[in-house]
Amino acid sequence: MDRSELLDLIPAYALDALEPEEKLQVEALLRTDAEARQLLAEYQDITSNLIMATPARRAPAHLEGDLRKRLAANRPAQSIPSPVPTPLVEPPVTVLPTRKRANIWLPLVAAAAVITIVFGAVTLLNRNPAERLYNQIISAPDHLTMPIPSPDGTTPEGDMVATADGTQAVMKLTRMPELPDDSTFQLWLIDANGAHSGGLFPFTDTSSTYYVVVPLTKGVLDYAAFGVSVEPEGGSPSPEGPSTTPIVVVSTT
Repeated sequence: MDRSELLDLIPAYALDALEPEEKLQVEALLRTDAEARQLLAEYQDITSNLIMATPARRAPAHLEGDLRKRLAANRPAQSIPSPVPTPLVEPPVTVLPTRKRANIWLPLVAAAAVITIVFGAVTLLNRNPAERLYNQIISAPDHLTMPIPSPDGTTPEGDMVATADGTQAVMKLTRMPELPDDSTFQLWLIDANGAHSGGLFPFTDTSSTYYVVVPLTKGVLDYAAFGVSVEPEGGSPSPEGPSTTPIVVVSTT
């Protein structure tokens, strides 16, 4: 399963609605991919404050079918009521039959709710939480900006912005190079102890604008620099940092 397919499973992962094998693959991606972790955090926020007015979208066939099978397997067998003797007087009105009929529909209502939450949330989040965070940061008048210039007009350029307290940061990158299928971009956070991986993000399109959340573990100005390098699929084989010369470097000094 490729990265795009795994990202599409994150909404269901947030709801604990995946098969064990799918869950393991998503968790493996979350360990190395900063954007995936940010996306999961966004969906977890949504599932804790459900917006039930979100329009439903049809689930992929494999997820919807699996959900219906689980509901069918867990549905208790309906008991057949014993015949009731004919009363001598008109019986009082009872709501019991109506309540039983309503219960029959509860599994279907639950299925519809799950599908609405999972696939309606995709529309709500717009599938780019990094861009939304970038826009939130630059809307504050006291945010920090670190430019990424392109001296010759052909190399990557953009900027890195951070909140005033230095606890959140996002890179905006354009003119990124095209990569072969077996390569990826890798984000680096550099301090006095060396270079630390910030996760992988793949090539999509040379005309695309990349928004990359920087996974800070301390204030942004406590790092000496940040960078992006081109690495083999799966990340740099070197335990000491990038295996190639970074194509993007952002200095904090």
